[in-house]
Amino acid sequence: MRFSKVHIEYRQENPNWKSSLSIHWMRWAVFFFFMASIFGLLLRYFFVAGSGIFEYKHVLHAHSHIAILGWGFLLIGGTIVFSFVENQIRLKIYKKFLFAFVLTTIGMMLSFPVQGYGVFSIAFSAIHVLISYFFAYKLFKDLSHISNGTAKSLIQYALIWMLVSSIGLWAIAPIGTLLGKIHPLYFLSVQWFLHFQMNGWFMYAILGILAYHLESKGWEIPMSHSKLGLLHLSLLFTFAFPTSWSYNFDFLLYLNGVGVILQAIAYAWILMPFIAQAFPRMAMPAGWINKMIYVGIISLILKALIQLALIIPEVASISSTIRMYFIGFIHLLMLGALTFGISALIIKNNGLPKNSFCKWGWTILIIAFLATELLLFGQGTLIWAKLGFLPQYHLILFLASLLFPVALSMVLIGLFQAKKKSEIPMTIIEKNITQISINNQTMKKTMIMSLGAVLILMASCGGSGGSDQGTYTPPSSNTKEKVADPKGIGEIRNVDLGDGIDEAMANNGKAILDMKCTACHQLNDKRVVGPGFQGITNRRRPEWIMNMITNVDVMLDEDPVAQALLEECLTRMPNQNISLDESRDILEFLRKNDLEKTGSKDAAIK
Repeated sequence: MRFSKVHIEYRQENPNWKSSLSIHWMRWAVFFFFMASIFGLLLRYFFVAGSGIFEYKHVLHAHSHIAILGWGFLLIGGTIVFSFVENQIRLKIYKKFLFAFVLTTIGMMLSFPVQGYGVFSIAFSAIHVLISYFFAYKLFKDLSHISNGTAKSLIQYALIWMLVSSIGLWAIAPIGTLLGKIHPLYFLSVQWFLHFQMNGWFMYAILGILAYHLESKGWEIPMSHSKLGLLHLSLLFTFAFPTSWSYNFDFLLYLNGVGVILQAIAYAWILMPFIAQAFPRMAMPAGWINKMIYVGIISLILKALIQLALIIPEVASISSTIRMYFIGFIHLLMLGALTFGISALIIKNNGLPKNSFCKWGWTILIIAFLATELLLFGQGTLIWAKLGFLPQYHLILFLASLLFPVALSMVLIGLFQAKKKSEIPMTIIEKNITQISINNQTMKKTMIMSLGAVLILMASCGGSGGSDQGTYTPPSSNTKEKVADPKGIGEIRNVDLGDGIDEAMANNGKAILDMKCTACHQLNDKRVVGPGFQGITNRRRPEWIMNMITNVDVMLDEDPVAQALLEECLTRMPNQNISLDESRDILEFLRKNDLEKTGSKDAAIK
C-alpha cells in the first residue's frame, strides 16, 4: 500500500474558516453540544435520584435529537461548507441555512422534554429534515465545481446517505398508522435512520474530512470504485445487525459479519495514510490539538475493531443486551471520532480559537469522555462476567458526566472571548459577510433565553415530585387486558413458588437481571426505559412474568398487556435468550425484591 504526496492546487488552506459566519456557525454548534450534555446529565440523574415531572424517554429524545441534529449536523455541515465553498456570494446562502437550522433545533430543544414525540417536536424535526434536503442540494452544486478526489467523493456520498437515512423518519408515521407503534417495522424504521445517519452520513463525512486534510497537505489517497463499493456494501450489510433486534434470524448476524469485515478493510485503506502522516511511530503527539486528533483517530479504530468483534455470535448477543456497551459505542463515534477528530482539524484551520479557555475546555472534555467510557465499558464487562455493579456506579457516572457541561461552558466562553480579542483575523471574506452576519448581542440573548427556558423546565425535576412520579400504573381498565390470558402466551402454564424465598435462586436471578435487565429497568417503582420492577409480582402472575422473559417476541406481538406496555414505553424489549431455569431464578429475585420493598409478594395469584 503506497501513498504519495502530490500538489493539488484547489486544496490550499481555505481562508473561509476566518470568516465571521464560520465563527457564528461553530458557536451555535458548541451551544447545542452544551445543551445535549445537559440533557445527558439529566439522564444520568434519573438513575441517581429518580424522575420528577419529566419522563425518561422524553429527555432521551431531546438528548439524541440535539446531539445528532444540533451538534453533529452543524459540526459536520459547517466543516464541509467552510472547507470546500470559496465563493463569497455562495457563502451568504449558507447564512440562511444556519438561521433555519438554529430555529428548528431550538424548537426541538424546548418541545421534546415536555411532550416527547408530539405535534411541535415532530413539526420542528420534519422542517429540519426538509431544510437539510435543500442544504444537500446546494452543497452538491458547490462540490460540482471542485476537482475530483477521494475527499470530494466521500463527502458527496455522505450527503447521499444523509438523504437515505431520512427515509426511516418518513416511514414512522405510515407504519405506525397502518401497522401500529408496536410492530417490528416501526422500530426498524427508527434503526434505519440511526444506522444510515451515524454509519453513513457521519462516518463518510468524517472520513472525507480527514481525506481533505491530507489532500490539502499534498497527499494523494487512492480510492477506486471497487474500494468505494466495498465501503457501500459494508454499510448495507451491517444494517443486518440492528435488523436482528426486530427479527431474530440467524442469517442476519452472518450478513453483519461480512459487513464488518468489509468495513474494516475500507477503513484501513482510508485511515492508513492519515496515521502514517500524523503518527508515524504511533507515539503520543505533542500539543493539545494533536492529542485531540489522536483521540479521534483511536476512537475510529476502536469503533471498527468493536464492530469486527460482532462476527462472534456471543459478542453480538452481549452488545445488544448490555446497554452500557451500546451507549459507550455510540459515544465512541459521536464524542470520540466526530467531536475530537473533526473539532481538532477545525482548530488547526482557525475555525475555532486556541485561547486558554478553549484549551482547558477541550482538555477537560477529553478527560470526561475517557472517564465515562471507562465506566460504561468497565461496568458492562463486570455485568457480562456476572460480578455485579461497582459501588455507587450511577453516582460516579453522574459526577463524571458533570465534566461535560463544565468543559463545554469553558469552550463557549473561549469562543466569545476570541471575538472580543480579535484572535481570528479579519479577511476580505469577513468584511463582506459581516454585513449580513448574525448580530452578536442577539445571538447571546437567544442562547441565554434558550438555556434559561430549559433550566426553568428542569428545575422542577430536582424536586421530590412525589413517590408516584414516573411510576407505571397497569391499564386495568383497558378492555384488551380484561380478556387477556393472565398467564400470558408461552409454554409456562404453572409455576411452583414454594412457601418462602429460595436465596440461592434469588442470587442467581439477581446476577442475570443485573447483566440483562437493569440498564432499562430499575428495582424501584420508577420508570426509566421500561417500567420499574417493584410490585410486579403483585400485579402479574408468575407465569406471565416468565413467559414475558422467555417468549418476549410472541408476547409483544400477541399479548394485550405486553402490547400496552410496549405502546407506552415505545422501546421494544430485546430477546435475551434466557432459559426457563434462568427465568425462574429472575422471578425468585423479583419476589424477594417485592417482599423487601412493599412487604408483600405474589398478590396477583391470591
